[in-house]
Amino acid sequence: MVTMKGTVMLIKSYTKKWLIITQLASLALFLMSTSAFSMSESALIDQLDGLNAHQALALANQWHWEKQPVRSHVTSKEVVFQFESGKVKKIALPANEMMVAVAPFINRTHK
Repeated sequence: MVTMKGTVMLIKSYTKKWLIITQLASLALFLMSTSAFSMSESALIDQLDGLNAHQALALANQWHWEKQPVRSHVTSKEVVFQFESGKVKKIALPANEMMVAVAPFINRTHK
C-alpha cells in the first residue's frame, strides 16, 4: 500500500533526478555550441580543401559570424584566408570572373 508520504517522497525523488538531467543536458548543449567556436586551425584549414571560390566565400562569411579565428579577404585573383599561426590559404577565382565587395557605411566602412 502506498501512503501519501511515500508518494510525496517519490515525486521529490523524480523531481530531483529530472532537475539534474535537465542541468546536464543544458551543459552539454552549451559545450557543443561553444565547440564550434573553438575549432582547431587544422580543422578549419581542412574545411577549405576542394572548395571553389564561391564556396570559400560562403565559408568565410559563416566563419565571420561564428567568430572563428580566421581573417579573409578577396583580391582580383583569389580568396585569401589568414590563420592565427600565420598560415595563409588561397583559393583561386575563376579566370573569367571577379568579385566586388561592398561595405555599407554610415560614418565609416569598418570598425
